[in-house]
Amino acid sequence: MSYESLPQSIRDIIDLCGHDATMALVQHYGGRQLVVPYGIKDGSTKRRLVKLMGLESATAFMEQYGGEWMTIANCSAAFRAIRDAKMQADFKDGMSAARLAVKYGMCERNVKFRLKMVPGEAVPGLSAPAQEDDKQLGLF
Repeated sequence: MSYESLPQSIRDIIDLCGHDATMALVQHYGGRQLVVPYGIKDGSTKRRLVKLMGLESATAFMEQYGGEWMTIANCSAAFRAIRDAKMQADFKDGMSAARLAVKYGMCERNVKFRLKMVPGEAVPGLSAPAQEDDKQLGLF
């Protein structure tokens, strides 16, 4: 996963706690709000963070963000980009769109759509490469 493709809030936590601990936090709390525990009181959230992140990383996280309400980003765009890159590699290695659909748990039409989405790169067996349109405004 590319560090640059992650939201800034997650990059800050990676810098503080490390990649593996942060990804464990994202896997468990991604897309949800978390009240970060603080102080010496031992509660269920504190125990869960220590179990997920490890004692050292969880302690650093709670010292930095203790008492804050945080929405932990789910990093869905970054995870989709990784999945799509793996799908592209599998397709180039000879896997059919039908087999990719089974492997990645999506319909064959969606697989073909994703394989055509790579700007400037032709995918053998599918139509012309996707082109970036500089006249089209971004959605957000």
